[in-house]
Amino acid sequence: MADNPSVVRYLAATIANTAGTVLGLADGGAVAYTGAMRSFIGVLETAQVRARGDGTIPSTSEGLVIDAGTVVYLTESELQLMQFIRTGATSATLKGHIYNLPLPALLGKGG
Repeated sequence: MADNPSVVRYLAATIANTAGTVLGLADGGAVAYTGAMRSFIGVLETAQVRARGDGTIPSTSEGLVIDAGTVVYLTESELQLMQFIRTGATSATLKGHIYNLPLPALLGKGG
């Protein structure tokens, strides 16, 4: 595969009090995964969230804490499986791009 990154799509997801993946929480309705979606890079805006990628749904008190302003990197499997939930009363927004290359290749680390 040539290292020629292309944006597959822009994605904005609102993370509220019901856990879901970025694809499932996409503004405007859930986005169906396609094989062209190999990685995601975005910024968490407005509020803190928690995330889990081990098949367990996060809660407001359990999961990896991600603060507002953090750059979020998701691999192909995390794009499909990582679930997010807000930690407080304010919903968060995660905005970024889905790319056609695996994350290591996109970041220049082989892949």
